[in-house]
Amino acid sequence: MSLDKDLLVDAVLASGVVLPAPGPGFLRLRAVAADEDAGPREMAQAVAQDPAITGALLRVASSPVFRPRSAPRSAQEAIAMLGRTRSLATAASVALKAQSEGLDPRVVDAVWAGCARAAEYSFAVARAARLGPLADTAYLAALMQDAGIAVVLRRTPRHGALLDGDGPTLEAGARALDALSGTHHAAAGYLVARNWKLPGNVCEAIRAHHDPRLARRLGDDARRLVLLLAAGRRVRDGVSPDWVDWADDVAATLGLTETDLDALAGDAR
Repeated sequence: MSLDKDLLVDAVLASGVVLPAPGPGFLRLRAVAADEDAGPREMAQAVAQDPAITGALLRVASSPVFRPRSAPRSAQEAIAMLGRTRSLATAASVALKAQSEGLDPRVVDAVWAGCARAAEYSFAVARAARLGPLADTAYLAALMQDAGIAVVLRRTPRHGALLDGDGPTLEAGARALDALSGTHHAAAGYLVARNWKLPGNVCEAIRAHHDPRLARRLGDDARRLVLLLAAGRRVRDGVSPDWVDWADDVAATLGLTETDLDALAGDAR
């Protein structure tokens, strides 16, 4: 399915939102990552002058979710442990967070902390659902799923207090932000992902991550990604109002029951 004629996307563009430009560190890493002959050494060189991305790569690679045998000692070791897609995801999140100047730092931290947890859990859900080949892509999509919140808040920063929370509170705040701002953070996030040249199925998953009916119209990979994102939020938040619309599709397509997801949440804790 093509989202080129999506009315909500057109409305977001017409609303005057300003899409953030990717930072130089992310651009260099993305260019190197696109070269199949490049490895961790070349990717580490691409971000060597960006301490924020380097630090984030080291922190993420040390996460117990990825079960490292030992903590990485360099960006090259971190990239070798994370792989291309998760390394690119980490750089993208750092680059986007850096575009939040002027916003309440507590809100920015809350949004990105929520996305980081959702990304780890979506990765774990993919492995539990035996969708290992999609796990890294699910991590990228989940980490960037709320990128549009930063875009919308830059236009209407007065609504930032809605997002000073976590879990279900964050999801409720995102819905309230859409209603009060007259725009849609999922559509804005889709535009950011497309503008930053993230994979097409990731862009479509971000656009549909709050719209089960749209998700059912996507191609197989994008639809599975949307469901992995929903299940990741379920592990993060518990049974929330957001989850009710996704539970049946997750069970039917991913084969994961509420018991399975509760077990993953227990492992996460």
